[in-house]
Amino acid sequence: MHWTFKLRRHFVFLRQLFWEAFREKMLISFVATCVFATLIAMLNNFLYDSHVWDRFYTEPGIEDIFCEFTDMKRFVRQPINTFTNFIYLISGMYFFSKGLEDMKKKRSYNLITANHFYSFVLAIISFYVFATSTFFHSSLVEVASDMDFSGVYSISLFPLMYLSHRVLLTVRGKDTSKKYWTERLILIILFSCIYLLLTFVVPMHYVHPIVGTFILLIIGFGTYLEKKSPNTNKDYLIATGISITMAVVFFEFDFKKIMCNPHILIYPHSLWHLFNGMSIFFFYLYIRSESYKPEYDNLRSNLKRIAHDKVSERYNSKSN
Repeated sequence: MHWTFKLRRHFVFLRQLFWEAFREKMLISFVATCVFATLIAMLNNFLYDSHVWDRFYTEPGIEDIFCEFTDMKRFVRQPINTFTNFIYLISGMYFFSKGLEDMKKKRSYNLITANHFYSFVLAIISFYVFATSTFFHSSLVEVASDMDFSGVYSISLFPLMYLSHRVLLTVRGKDTSKKYWTERLILIILFSCIYLLLTFVVPMHYVHPIVGTFILLIIGFGTYLEKKSPNTNKDYLIATGISITMAVVFFEFDFKKIMCNPHILIYPHSLWHLFNGMSIFFFYLYIRSESYKPEYDNLRSNLKRIAHDKVSERYNSKSN
């Protein structure tokens, strides 16, 4: 009972963290999601059997690769897998708005607030992943598949680029709350070259081991930084780890047809989108939490108290 209580309390806390982070942007996020869902429904209604995608090459048997039932006559051939890309859209909007806030308020208490460029880069990457994954699951054409893989590379490279910058500054004993134009430019050029190489030169069947290597490097850099400068919010770090683990699990489930029912409303690949998007969102909150403002401690304490009270109330009601 004790460990289940702690586990549920932790997840309630994460839910509260997610809500607090998104609360001020909740209305516009909700509207954007509803507009996206409505657009998918309208396209499938008015453009059914329009043969829009027939002019593009489609790999034979592509409709059987995913668990979701695929109607090749629809404009959006996989509506659920397409819709769950909304997580990248609203996350990108959040990252962009935070970058603007940092720039206007001249925040400078860690690397990402001092270099708000990183928030804009992650926002652009999130919008790109949203666009490429939406294009692919709507059409299932080969060119869209290639673009979708490039999106996976881009969103995998961002944490590695940011943490590489942090490691370089830490090793050299530099203040991480200042702007470093030269180092940032070098890293941008380096990782842009890596991205272009992976996208246009490296065969697509290497994507899984490459992304796996990126994850190991991210874990290694993150572990080193936690030992050197541990003044970060570990809850966001744990949430990032849980989210990316669940994302990988559901990706494999879809690939191996586990929990695969084509006539339900959620599919393993859809959950891969949601958990992968959440992992990027929590990673962003994690890197922003370094040397955070004092008032955050009060917010965090209040949220933990709320989480504890909610779970306690549930357990007490069950016992009675």
